[in-house]
Amino acid sequence: MFLHFIVEREHKEAFLALAHRIAKSDGFVNRNELNYLQGWMLELGLNDWEPNSESNLTTAELVGNLQDERIKRIFLAEMLLLIFADGNYNDEEKRIAGEMQKLFGYDEETFNTFRAWVEQMNKLKVEGMKLILGV
Repeated sequence: MFLHFIVEREHKEAFLALAHRIAKSDGFVNRNELNYLQGWMLELGLNDWEPNSESNLTTAELVGNLQDERIKRIFLAEMLLLIFADGNYNDEEKRIAGEMQKLFGYDEETFNTFRAWVEQMNKLKVEGMKLILGV
């Protein structure tokens, strides 16, 4: 949704590596998570991207050096969308989200504002599907 603001290839690859880690954190990549990953690869112009050595990096190594506040907010918002895509907020996802919050220097209120936005986005998607399907 906001990925067009990410222009540096290094940031794009870090984003995808982190997204891949989150998607597989519960041992299964849900269809919704897969749709996010595939869509993001297209949006970032990295259609042929595959996890590589970056997959072994810690969250801090992947995103700890981000300086641009807008990029940090994009990472957090989009990763939270992915985390909640399958309706399950597992322990590893919580750990990664908490690590991002700490690395980016966001207080609990800011983090909860992002989370509330994600929850609203998910509700709107469900409402849209109901409208389209006539349910």
